[in-house]
Amino acid sequence: MPGSPRGVRGVRAPRGPAVTGSGPGRRAADRQAWIVSTLHALGFVSVADLARQLGVSQMTVRRDLHRLQATGRVRPVHGGASLPPRELRSALPEEACTEDQERVARHAAGLVGHRDTVALDAGTTGLAIARALPASFVGCVITHSMPALAVLTRERTGRVVALGGEFLPARSAFVGPTTEAAIAQLRARTFFVSPAAVDARGLYAQTPAEAGVQRRLLDIADEVVLVTTHETLRTSAPALVAPLDRVTAVVCDRRLPAGLAAALDRVGVVPRVVGA
Repeated sequence: MPGSPRGVRGVRAPRGPAVTGSGPGRRAADRQAWIVSTLHALGFVSVADLARQLGVSQMTVRRDLHRLQATGRVRPVHGGASLPPRELRSALPEEACTEDQERVARHAAGLVGHRDTVALDAGTTGLAIARALPASFVGCVITHSMPALAVLTRERTGRVVALGGEFLPARSAFVGPTTEAAIAQLRARTFFVSPAAVDARGLYAQTPAEAGVQRRLLDIADEVVLVTTHETLRTSAPALVAPLDRVTAVVCDRRLPAGLAAALDRVGVVPRVVGA
């Protein structure tokens, strides 16, 4: 088929070599060049998305990734591939976290056992938790956050499960049916949720697509820890993720508003206020 295949849904594919050729060797070389080009544009791609966009089987994609791994051009992760750590550092911009976010993230990371399986939300608070995980952590992290994936795959020795799907630029995260289907097969001890907004009625996201991913992560977690700062409490967002009774613990940087504190008290949750 002439021309380059489309990119991951919702993201324009990078321009690169066409996936054509006169024989299997040439076709494989073109596929692999396109995979590397796509990784430089997105940071992570799933095997399922690559197979669909390239028009080949998932087994063929895995063989291509194995060959690219042998040459040091990609790093396979659960369900897909990312750039090697040295290239992720330059390919993906670092997102800035506030001091308040870093403070609550350090406290949240302190709740993680060194062999736990945890899920991290998208956004800068989830990224701050990824950075704050202790050096002794050798467990597993599940996340749909591209910046968190960049940190985890270059700085951590534990397992990383990368959730692919449609890329949402506003949150630097993957969302949609592909992401949700992958989550359904997993389990986590703790999900550290950092929604766009929180009030006495529940947790909120800016888009229904992200709310769907957060709900699926809530479903697979034994415990749900809301990690938030006062800035989030001043924000409104339209898409309801879940009511407050889905939360088992709260880590925040300041005393909560009376209405929110009372709502949490009704569901038996005592906030952990991490002061300056």
